[in-house]
Amino acid sequence: MDEHEGHSGPGASGDSRLAKEPETLATFQKRIEEVLTKLEKSAASSKSMGDQKVPQASFGTGFGSAKELATLYDKVHERLLTLSKVFGDQVEAMGFAAVIAERGYDGIDAEEAERLRAIQKRTRQYEHDRPRPGGTPAGTDEKGTGGSSGY
Repeated sequence: MDEHEGHSGPGASGDSRLAKEPETLATFQKRIEEVLTKLEKSAASSKSMGDQKVPQASFGTGFGSAKELATLYDKVHERLLTLSKVFGDQVEAMGFAAVIAERGYDGIDAEEAERLRAIQKRTRQYEHDRPRPGGTPAGTDEKGTGGSSGY
């Protein structure tokens, strides 16, 4: 009987499922870099989306619904910009995570470590500020007076 038979990985404990293969991590990091490059060149990049503003007058003038629609459009547009930035940050952080998993935290240079810390800080801020279903930011209590965001 093979020593590996009946197990999900090469080790008897099954913990080998968490083992890292340098080639796999390098391939993963390369794919992440490609996704990030494609995102930055696409219409979904935060820069491109920032340029895609619709003037309020385009919705019409002289009636309240046009102004409401323009206001709603601006809110949705800002939310999409934020989500694009958060997505780009998370893809970049996954690339750093692949390097760290392969080489350890010392495998990234000081500039990359600072970039990762900045991404983590922005992510915590986004999580704190993001709207909840009731319309209040996640970092506030029901009265909107502030509270714990779970961090």
